[in-house]
Amino acid sequence: MPFQQRELRYGSWEFLAASDLARRLPDAHRVSALIGSVVRDPALIRVLVAVWRLPVVDLRVRRSDADAWLDTDAWFGDYFRADVRTIFSGRRLAQAVLDLPTVEEHYLAGRSRQALRTNLRHARDLGVTSERIPTYEAWFEAASVILHARPDGLAVAREMGKPEPGQQVAHYVARDAHQTPLAFARVVLFGQFAVLFAMLSHLDWHPSASWARYQLHTFLALDLGCSGVKHLLVASALREKAGNQYFQHLLGYRVRNLRVEVIEPGAT
Repeated sequence: MPFQQRELRYGSWEFLAASDLARRLPDAHRVSALIGSVVRDPALIRVLVAVWRLPVVDLRVRRSDADAWLDTDAWFGDYFRADVRTIFSGRRLAQAVLDLPTVEEHYLAGRSRQALRTNLRHARDLGVTSERIPTYEAWFEAASVILHARPDGLAVAREMGKPEPGQQVAHYVARDAHQTPLAFARVVLFGQFAVLFAMLSHLDWHPSASWARYQLHTFLALDLGCSGVKHLLVASALREKAGNQYFQHLLGYRVRNLRVEVIEPGAT
């Protein structure tokens, strides 16, 4: 009999156990390592069942959009291309997925969004604003201000190459009241869904940086939702650091299994 789908809540016992397991599994020989972990700890069977029972999001992507990223020689981040290749393979387990909003009031309503509303109010009181940048060059100039202030900035900058023809990318920046860049984001577009490829802020010693992340993400989520994009993906929900998982939880992400279909030319 098929499993009944059910939620896997951020912070639940199953989520924390699944996250610990996912972080411990090596990139190579993951299946054999998983089997070994279950043999040593049979309680993990309950965790695997919880992941398998997650609600499934069905996504469709045009062949041309998939090929624009899979068949490129440009360096847009090797790990990103590997992640996209896995997504297009058909099924991906336990991904962080946000159903994109189109109305701000609806998105921010409810008890679960109280912390997000508070953080957005702090950002607004400090004069933080966000915008979508129309050109890569203007966006990278603003992003470079943030990268230069970070010890990992040089490594990150290497993965910020200019998109090639056919590659659809949306670029965003948040600024303080003096127009100093505080945070930036880069989103790859695949029609009905998008992938948040990068989102970084100034180091936390900057007085507005922590609030800017929430303001920027809320802005881009509404911008994408109003543009017709249905879902925003942020890779594995389980392998992220605890701080990023908490960030996803406050923003309304859900843990979902993905089923992706690549649509050939002429298909409807």
